Amino acid sequence: MIITIANQKGGVGKTTTAINLSAGLARKGFRTLIVDVDAQSNSTSAFFMPEEIENSVFLAFSEKDFDITQITKETGTPNLFAVPSTIHLAKVERMLASEIDAPIKLRKVLAPIKNIFEFIIIDSPPSLGLLTVNALVTSDYIIVPITPSPWSLEGVQDFLDTYKGVKETFNENLRILGVLVTLFDSRTILAREAVEKIKNLFGELVFPEYITRSVRLEESPAFKEDIFSFAPESKSAKSYDKIVEEVLKRVGK
Repeated sequence: MIITIANQKGGVGKTTTAINLSAGLARKGFRTLIVDVDAQSNSTSAFFMPEEIENSVFLAFSEKDFDITQITKETGTPNLFAVPSTIHLAKVERMLASEIDAPIKLRKVLAPIKNIFEFIIIDSPPSLGLLTVNALVTSDYIIVPITPSPWSLEGVQDFLDTYKGVKETFNENLRILGVLVTLFDSRTILAREAVEKIKNLFGELVFPEYITRSVRLEESPAFKEDIFSFAPESKSAKSYDKIVEEVLKRVGK
């Protein structure tokens, strides 16, 4: 089961969701892999120090017949493994621009290890470029994090067009698993109104649990911990646990 966390807007909690969904699944006993295909490498830095990263997912795009197990690393969480990223990934778009198989590079690399993991979670970059397309081509499902702001739905149609294009051209089985409201502040009228707009557009795809703003959630990656180990009694940990349960329910696990 491969799930990409995707939204072309930055600052919507995409990486936070990738990290904590992966950790939550692993903590429930599912052998899980998180793949960082964002050149900003925030998912990677949540698990590893820079000196621990010798090679990255860049090799999966730049080398022919690359064995991704060579760069798959154990994290500090049992059952959770990671394929790290580095800034070198920023070269990929230009490097692969003329290659006919550019949109399916990641799918070819992950195919041999799909059966090793019960879940593969892909953290994609905040763009609709080649790396995001690769992630969507590879995936069974997409989770779309959206912040409830007046500008939350700006660009959503562009993302949906990309999703439909990938589905029609490369991956007919691709589905949106859910839309996750993040950075929610119930005290503001603007946030509540924005949530209604999101629900009007996506209907039952919107997860019933919202992720609220949280200092603990923002701090945890700096300590190389997911929210479940960093602040297990926090509202954020309980919310992400509910999201994990909802994901398992929606994929039939």
